[in-house]
Amino acid sequence: MPFHKRYKNGDTPWEIHRADHNLISMVQKVPIAPCDVLDIGCGTGNNVIWLQQQGFNATGIDCTEIAIQRAREKAGKVKIDSAFYVHDFMGNNVPGAPFEFTFDRGCFHHFLQFNNLNQFAAKVALVLKNQGLWMTMTGNADESREGPGPPQLSARQIVLAVEPYFKIISLIAGHFDTDQEIPAKNWICLMKKR
Repeated sequence: MPFHKRYKNGDTPWEIHRADHNLISMVQKVPIAPCDVLDIGCGTGNNVIWLQQQGFNATGIDCTEIAIQRAREKAGKVKIDSAFYVHDFMGNNVPGAPFEFTFDRGCFHHFLQFNNLNQFAAKVALVLKNQGLWMTMTGNADESREGPGPPQLSARQIVLAVEPYFKIISLIAGHFDTDQEIPAKNWICLMKKR
């Protein structure tokens, strides 16, 4: 599994050891009231811990055991009681579903390589309650860059994939929160389940 190997080797440029400022801004500006929330591909749990500290009942899932182990350790250090599971989101039932809010920071765009963005969107809709919200951050295809970076989607690809299941509330261009010198451009999309 490529992510297991990357965590094991410390090759995790997406790891920032804090909640992503884009998530914080969205929760505060919309606002999104505390509720049951799922972080899909939660990594080492930074966003789950922040959400729990804001009063959300937060659950994090990731397919990588090393990431979940680190998330549990981080949560324990700050005495946060969040649920973390090693789980394949596209597989069996998601623990704790249904949720009122789902979040993913760079998970949705990885399904471009499998040509199943629509299936990912359908699965998100499946784990959400009626009128539930989904916030995703994906790489942005409007960026030209040399070297490595997140998979890139066009706004059109996002709209086509999510439209059958979600009403788009906002789709804006921004940048991933990062410790890298040059942040990758992203799309920040908030949607409501149809």
